[in-house]
Amino acid sequence: MKMFFSNLALHTLINNRRQYISLFTVCVVGIALMLSAVWITDGMLRAVEDKSRIYYGGDLVFMVGMTEKDEKGVSKKDIENPSEKMNALKSMVPADVNLSYRIEFDARETQIFFEGASIRQRMFKGVDFSVEKPLLSRLNFIDGGIPVSSENNSILISEPASRQLGVKAGDVVVVQVKTDRGYTNTLDMYVSGIFVDSSLFGMYTAYLDIASLRTLIDMGDNFSNRICLYYPSREPSGREISVIQKKLESLFNMYPLTDSKTEFNRYARKHLDRVYALITLDANIKDLQMLIDALKAVVLLVIVVLVAIISVGMGSTYRITVMKRITEIGTYRAIGMKPSGVKKVFFVEALYLLVAGFFAGMLVTFCLTYILSLFDFSFIPAFDIFLIEGKLSPFIKIVKSLGLFLIIAVTTILSMLFTIRNVVHISPVSALATTT
Repeated sequence: MKMFFSNLALHTLINNRRQYISLFTVCVVGIALMLSAVWITDGMLRAVEDKSRIYYGGDLVFMVGMTEKDEKGVSKKDIENPSEKMNALKSMVPADVNLSYRIEFDARETQIFFEGASIRQRMFKGVDFSVEKPLLSRLNFIDGGIPVSSENNSILISEPASRQLGVKAGDVVVVQVKTDRGYTNTLDMYVSGIFVDSSLFGMYTAYLDIASLRTLIDMGDNFSNRICLYYPSREPSGREISVIQKKLESLFNMYPLTDSKTEFNRYARKHLDRVYALITLDANIKDLQMLIDALKAVVLLVIVVLVAIISVGMGSTYRITVMKRITEIGTYRAIGMKPSGVKKVFFVEALYLLVAGFFAGMLVTFCLTYILSLFDFSFIPAFDIFLIEGKLSPFIKIVKSLGLFLIIAVTTILSMLFTIRNVVHISPVSALATTT
C-alpha cells in the first residue's frame, strides 16, 4: 500500500512536472540561499576560532594571575615550579593533547630594527617551536616557515610588519626590549617565517623562540606564564574541562572556572596571593563575543525569513496547483480512495519535491560557496579575522544542514496540508461541476 502511494505520487510529479517547476524553483533557491549563509558564517566563525587557537596556544590555557613584585621591582607573574604544573596537567588529559610552555609579553615598549627601519609590536609570544609545530604550522606563511632548529634565535613576524621593515625570511633583525628592571636589552634574531594575518590576532604579534625571549626580558631558564593545552583532533567537552578544573583545585590555588578572562585578571589585580586559572578558548575571546553573537543573530534572521518565504511561497503556489487538480481529486474519490488516501498522495508528492529541492539546493550551494571561496577578501579592513588564507572558507555541518531541512520540510508540509484538507473531501460530482 505504501508503495502504491509512493509510485502514484512519483508518477503524478513526472506527468505534471510543468506545474511544479515554480514550486521546485522556490525550494531550490530558498535552500541554496539559506545553506550558503549558514556554511559561510560557520566558516567565518571557524576562522576566528582557528586564529584565536594559534594566538592563545590551544584550547585551554593554564595561567597565573599576580601583581605582586619582588624586592627588585620585578613583576612575579611566572608560574611557580612550572614542571610540577606541567606534570600534573599531563596526568589529567589524553596522551594526544599537546602541552607547551609559553610566555605572553606586552611588547608595546619594544622595537624591531632592520637597516634603519623600525616597528613596534603589541604582543610577543614566547613559544617552543619544536613542541608547537602542529599548531603554528597552521599559520599562512608566504615566506619561510617554522624553524627547523632551536639553535637560532628565531622569530616569526606578520606580513604587514615585514613589509614595513622590508625584510624577508632569512634576514636578521634586532629586537630591543625594556625589561621589568628598567634595562634595555637587544638581541639579533633570525626571521624564520613571515605569515599573512592582518587581523588583531596577527598584525601586531610576533612569535619568538621562548629561550630567546627569556634572555631578552632577563628571566630565568624556566620562566613561563602560560601552559597551553592543544587538542589537535577535537575540542574538549565542557565535562572534560570541569573534571580538569576539579583536579587542579585539589592541588593548587585555583580561580573558579570562568567564561571571561577579564574577570580573572580583575581579581588578580586586587589580590596579592598567587592564584591560577584554567581559561577556555571561549573565555579568551570573550571580548569578541558581541561580534560573534551579532553575526549569529543576522544569520538566524536570514534563516527565519527564508524559512518563512519557502513555507509561505510553496504553500500558496501549491494551493494554485491543487485547485487545478480538482478533477484528479474527484477521480481518486470516484475509484474509492478515502480522503486520507488523497492526503497521502499529496503528502508524498510534497516530500519528494522537498527532498529533490534540498539536494538540488545543496548542489547549487556547493557551486556558489566554491566560487565565493576563490576570491581574496583580505583587502577589506579588519575582515581578515574571518578569513583563512585571505579567503572565505565555508564550513559544512551535515547534521546542522539536515536539521534546517527538517524545519523547512515540517513547516512547508503543514502549510500544504492545510490547503489539501479543504479539497480532499470533495465528491466526484462536485469536482466535475467545478471543472465544468
